[in-house]
Amino acid sequence: MILLLVFILSCLLCLVSFIQVLYLESLRLRTKEYESLEYFKAVLEDRLGFETEVGAFTFSLIKHTLLVVCGAAFVAEAAAAGKGWLGLAEGFLLGWVVMICAAYLLPHMLYRRSSGRWALPLTPLLLFLAFLFKPLTLLLRFLESLFELSSPSAEDQKQDPSEEIGALISAGEEEGIIGKEDSRLIQNVVAFGDKRVREVMTPRRSVVAIEISNSLEELRKLAKEQQFSRVPVYAETLDHMRGFIHVRDLYELDDAQRATKTITDLIRPLEGVPETKPVAKLLREMQERGIHIVYVVDEYGSVAGLATMEDLVEEVFGEIRDEHEPQRDVERCADGSVIVSGSFDLDHLEELFHFKPGEEIESTTVGGLACEWYGAVPKVGDRVDRDGLCIEVLSADDYRVDRVRISTSARQPEDQEEGE
Repeated sequence: MILLLVFILSCLLCLVSFIQVLYLESLRLRTKEYESLEYFKAVLEDRLGFETEVGAFTFSLIKHTLLVVCGAAFVAEAAAAGKGWLGLAEGFLLGWVVMICAAYLLPHMLYRRSSGRWALPLTPLLLFLAFLFKPLTLLLRFLESLFELSSPSAEDQKQDPSEEIGALISAGEEEGIIGKEDSRLIQNVVAFGDKRVREVMTPRRSVVAIEISNSLEELRKLAKEQQFSRVPVYAETLDHMRGFIHVRDLYELDDAQRATKTITDLIRPLEGVPETKPVAKLLREMQERGIHIVYVVDEYGSVAGLATMEDLVEEVFGEIRDEHEPQRDVERCADGSVIVSGSFDLDHLEELFHFKPGEEIESTTVGGLACEWYGAVPKVGDRVDRDGLCIEVLSADDYRVDRVRISTSARQPEDQEEGE
């Protein structure tokens, strides 16, 4: 009698587990939908009448209850046989094998290799089981709602949309829907919407520009040396921008024109934008108006740097290097460390050292991070060891860090916290 009960319970367990798998798979991203899942979405789900999440919760509850009852039945059968502890051990082992097969192996095999049509005549039985468990289901959902009421409000726990998109991207990558490169591109696009111009601009100290009183010959030499297609023009200081010159205009002049014209004759208008302007908005405006370069001003009206169309596009697609530009990304060393410029973007450290800047970090470059952690502009040879990273300054002046060596820190973050 008990063996018959065990057999019936095992069959019910297999059926319920199969339905639970279908509900759970309906909630996931996937590259391939098996025939059983397609049939479930087209027919079975409507017949059962549950919302996907509710159905997954209900049949998960039924499954785990049946596991307990089935296990108890095996133990009872072993105890009734009167074989003592050895009999109980045999019953427990047999029950474990049967439950693993009925609750996990067979349901997943049926999910992948059957059409699922065989479950349609059994929907009344499934609905009856769901009806029997409805009081327990309602009770658990009520307790869950009470827990949510006692926890911080939904507004306090509201997740950043970019984090939700990041979770979807990670799920798609795990399922094989999104490739690694595509995933990184999408993440760059998501991050692009949150960035401000000050995070992507060429800083003031790195700006290459020419003073308005200089000659066209000096402009030609500067353009040849720096290989820029557009050169900003200023009067006395960078805070007095007058415009920019497209180098093509210079090369289109004949010898007679070069002898008579000045830089002022070639100047084109250059617009300024605040450093707090969203990058996405700036890119849209530059596309609409055909602008390729703007100067960036801070809250005090001083020029903070320059932003070009190339700077904005590189935030999504990565560095776009011309054939004349030197290789300046990452120099990998035999000991596992890397050498990068001080302007190296902090976001790229996650790929190299799994380091993700916290919200308390205000810097956007490696050089800025070294100064922020050191508390001043470090000198050549100075090191800062923190948050799992060791940054050694290789080149610097009185105002900025030009080149650093980065390696994994021997000190762990927990050790540092204890020391502090």
